Amino acid sequence: MSRALDIVVPVLNEEAAIDEFHDRVARLGYADALLFVDNASTDGTVSRIERRGSRLIRHARNEGYGASIRDGIAASDGELVVIADADLEYPPEAIPVIVHALREHPIVYGSRFLGPRPPAMPLVRRLGNRMASALFDVLYRQHTTDVYTGMKGLRRAALPLGTLRQPGFEHAAELAVLITLAGHRIHDVPVEYRPRTAGRSKMRHVPETAKLLAYLLRYWMRCIVLRRPLPS
Repeated sequence: MSRALDIVVPVLNEEAAIDEFHDRVARLGYADALLFVDNASTDGTVSRIERRGSRLIRHARNEGYGASIRDGIAASDGELVVIADADLEYPPEAIPVIVHALREHPIVYGSRFLGPRPPAMPLVRRLGNRMASALFDVLYRQHTTDVYTGMKGLRRAALPLGTLRQPGFEHAAELAVLITLAGHRIHDVPVEYRPRTAGRSKMRHVPETAKLLAYLLRYWMRCIVLRRPLPS
């Protein structure tokens, strides 16, 4: 029997945040929905997850952020899938908001740019995110404000999720294009973003944003102009 909801959580060396993340999700009543995918952590992340009794997939080596999400989705069977980072930059309390929005929309993104004030991130990162979202919207006729968000929700039946291939942060471009090719609009809901207070970011923001822009252009040329499937 399939679940109503799975929350796929990619983790890499998040020992400092994982307990608080789990506790906050548990207070929402979603602890049983958690499915962690550990990307070869070298700290105490895995032992902390195991003590909680949560579902866990372990990678023997660092396979990339996209690979963790892809493998988590493949191992889940929930009618709804929420993707959430464990570093607490996105509040777990936004999960019910996304789940509620999925009743009306097949794809929901948690946007850091819809709040009453700009997100607390460096100006270069803020501009890079806005540039990537603007390019995506123009090329793919979407209206999302945060194509690179780390918190989103999907109805499983809405997308051929088994076709996801990209292992790194370029996964964000692949998924966004897949959504468009499936004929769906991305619906944004506001989420409050706070920079991590513990641990270290795994993303090199400037080169990864440049890579995202390149992938968006590559997919647009291949899928929209040449009408060929996503490259594997």
